[in-house]
Amino acid sequence: MSVSLPKSSADQITKMLTWFRRTGLARKASFLLVVSTIFSGLATFIAMTSSGPEGSDPALILNLLYLDAILMLLLGAMIVRRLVNLKSQHSRGAAGSKLHTRLVLFFSLLAVTPAILVAIFAGLYLNLGMQSWFSERVSTALSSSKTVAKAYRAEHVRSIQIDALGLANSLNRKAPQLSRSRYALERELNRLALEKNLVEAALLDGQGRVIAQTALTLSLAFDKISKETFEKANQNDVVSSYEAKNDRARAVVKLERYIDTYLFIGRFIPPEISGSINRVETAYKQYSELEKRREGIHISFIMIFMIIALMLLLAAAWLGMMFANQMVRPLTDLIEASERIRKGDLAVRVDKEHSADEIGLLGRAFNRMTEQLEAQRESLVEANRELAERHRFTETVLDGVTAGVIGIDPEGFIHLPNRFASLFLKTEINDLIGKPLREIVPELEELLSQASLKPNRPAQEEVKLLRDGQVRIINANIAAEWVDDDLIGYVLTFDDITELQSAQRRAAWANVARRIAHEIKNPLTPIQLSAERLKRKYLKDIKNDPETFSMCTETIIRQVDDMRNMVDEFSSFARMPRPVLKMISINELCGETIFLEKNRTEAINYELDLPDTDIALLCDRQQVSRLLTNLVKNAAEGIFTKFNLDGESPIPEGMESPIGTVSLKLFEAEGEIVITIADNGVGFPQDERERLTDPYVTTRTKGTGLGLAIVKKIMEEHQGQLALKDREGGGAIVELRFPELEEYGQPAQEDNKEEDPMKMTVRLVTDGA
Repeated sequence: MSVSLPKSSADQITKMLTWFRRTGLARKASFLLVVSTIFSGLATFIAMTSSGPEGSDPALILNLLYLDAILMLLLGAMIVRRLVNLKSQHSRGAAGSKLHTRLVLFFSLLAVTPAILVAIFAGLYLNLGMQSWFSERVSTALSSSKTVAKAYRAEHVRSIQIDALGLANSLNRKAPQLSRSRYALERELNRLALEKNLVEAALLDGQGRVIAQTALTLSLAFDKISKETFEKANQNDVVSSYEAKNDRARAVVKLERYIDTYLFIGRFIPPEISGSINRVETAYKQYSELEKRREGIHISFIMIFMIIALMLLLAAAWLGMMFANQMVRPLTDLIEASERIRKGDLAVRVDKEHSADEIGLLGRAFNRMTEQLEAQRESLVEANRELAERHRFTETVLDGVTAGVIGIDPEGFIHLPNRFASLFLKTEINDLIGKPLREIVPELEELLSQASLKPNRPAQEEVKLLRDGQVRIINANIAAEWVDDDLIGYVLTFDDITELQSAQRRAAWANVARRIAHEIKNPLTPIQLSAERLKRKYLKDIKNDPETFSMCTETIIRQVDDMRNMVDEFSSFARMPRPVLKMISINELCGETIFLEKNRTEAINYELDLPDTDIALLCDRQQVSRLLTNLVKNAAEGIFTKFNLDGESPIPEGMESPIGTVSLKLFEAEGEIVITIADNGVGFPQDERERLTDPYVTTRTKGTGLGLAIVKKIMEEHQGQLALKDREGGGAIVELRFPELEEYGQPAQEDNKEEDPMKMTVRLVTDGA
């Protein structure tokens, strides 16, 4: 159930609290409470320390203690309130809370140290008073009396040990006579006990049974001897003990000349001596208890002094909080302003009216510093904006150029590659940074050495790179980078001129082909017609060796046909029409090619591997058909060349047919349509393999060197890739990769991947070369 105050009462309380804060009455009341606590603690201390051995006034001390308790509770409540506020500030991360805490601890320790010293000296003074009440002579006399009593008792025990050994020796010497008669044994035992003034004497076996005893030995019927005692006696020891309750000393010893026999004796201490010993011990015990009470009284007084010291500590803590608050406030403002500066607010300023001391000077210096920082930041922001714009412009230029640019430090490590260089080298930009150039491009190590030897002159060279079996030709240039007179690194620039050189060679050969076709094709027709006319008109008139005439004319006609075919190939290479792209079934076109080649010869085994689903390709059907036919024929000719055979001649007798295998495989991989044509023929040569696709480069005696050149040109027209590889186990593999294009000629799926410059045009792969 909650109790709600009327609105008028709540307003009155709020007004009262506001008035207290405005007039500072709460602060004055707190100061008065602290002063009262200090005076009350001092009064209690004086009242406690001024009392002598006869004691102090209990009522006065009790009233002072009550007053101390009330003042301590009020002061503790005030301090707890301030500590709660301080903890709240600390949990919020308020500035200055840690410094505030350290200052409070410092002032508290500074105040409580004198109080603790006063309590220590008061305890010493009280200790001297207690020593005057308890005389040292009495303590020495009691201690000496107790020592004498203990010594007498110990001597009595040693005496009975000696008597036990004496009786045992006497009995052992007479063992042959005494062991025959129990009566003689008891008589001898009584005689010896009487001589030694023993009250008790008995002979026992190992089980505690009595063998012989004196007349006065009655305690064995009530007090049994333990097994531990017998075990110690078996070790040739005299086992002695003292019973304080009966004032009796006892001893047990083993008789060596008897079988399992032990001697037991006992003797009582005289009652007057025993009573004196007990009185001495009682007096010493009472004196010790008084000594303990003296320490308790001493500790009680010390605790009272500690309470007084605690009161002073609380007062000092409150004063420390007040002073620390006044001292920390300007520092807190500085910390908060510094935090705002850390977050980027350089317009913050601190109040310069805190004080005119060093802290005030620190605030004014802080304001001047922030003004300078604000001005400098504006200048830096403007400079950084300009640098960022220049950097973005430079990166845009480097990413846009179709040349590789790599920054190298003086030790040969890469620190700034552009996008083209990363794509060309097939390595991520982050993986290139920090790697040595000789590790990434070992072919350029010699060029870099030349540049480092003569840094004032750029080093330039055409370099062949072999990557994944692909040979690329780059035009590399390395120039030194200087800042003033210091060499800070090198800049490597390179262009991929592989396709440029290949295009230049093809253009030159195309021009040659057009000239050859024009200059040679015109006289071929009259030559052929003249030879045919000579054969038809004059063959029957030749009487002398007509066979030679006929063979010569036929040779002319055949060679003219061969030259016409060669000229037609020249013309076809030089004037290849632009492809007419249509969507066709590449499965069907591959099947037709293999079917036609199977009908051409039975000496070759043709294999066809097509996928189950039909694959559509946007291409020029006639050109792709010609491309496939050329490659399949080249594969068959490679097999014939392996066995030194002519494809048009029959297989010699004794040679098994088929002599080789040509396989065509069609499949899709990574968004591309791939066709591979493999054979187990002679394969491709290892040297200058990258030039096999150049015009008029051939390894066969009858080849024109235009087959692979035409294939490469067709693949270029279809944005495809051509790769020449070695077949495992011998032979060759030709790999054709066509992009999957839509009707408008663009890729069917855009993966938003950066295009590899190594795949921008026809890719010539020479695995293993």
